[in-house]
Amino acid sequence: MNGIAPAPKKNSPVKIFPLAEEHLDAVLAIEKRAFTEPWRREDFQRLTDNPEAISLAALDEGRVVGYSCCWTVIETAELGNLAVEPEFQGRGVARALLEATIKACRKKMIAMLFLEVRCSNRRAIELYERYGFVRIGLRRGYYTHPVEDALIMKLSL
Repeated sequence: MNGIAPAPKKNSPVKIFPLAEEHLDAVLAIEKRAFTEPWRREDFQRLTDNPEAISLAALDEGRVVGYSCCWTVIETAELGNLAVEPEFQGRGVARALLEATIKACRKKMIAMLFLEVRCSNRRAIELYERYGFVRIGLRRGYYTHPVEDALIMKLSL
């Protein structure tokens, strides 16, 4: 499949928008369900206030059902967070967010996109690999609650 995953169906009701202050309450609720060490409102606000960051919200009929946050430094970017409401998982929301993030990185002339993911998060790892991310390393004990290694992945753009 030459490293590029198919785009979400065109008739998908999910629409991707820049993450805004008005989305943060919903994002924080998803964040708390998705991660054992959730980001705080201030963490998201720093990204929404940063013109170099790529922070996106996935909306279904006006409801935030997922989000992604990526920061950029010169020609590299780091995908710091991507999460989807549990009842919307498996419906292409993560694919849509990842695709929009990659597109935005290319528009900013980013050469490499990095991320860390829990080694046990097979579903996310498979998604990233479908988009051409490769495994480049391991951070031992990176995550807590529970303690777990992080797989470091990279996508050359």
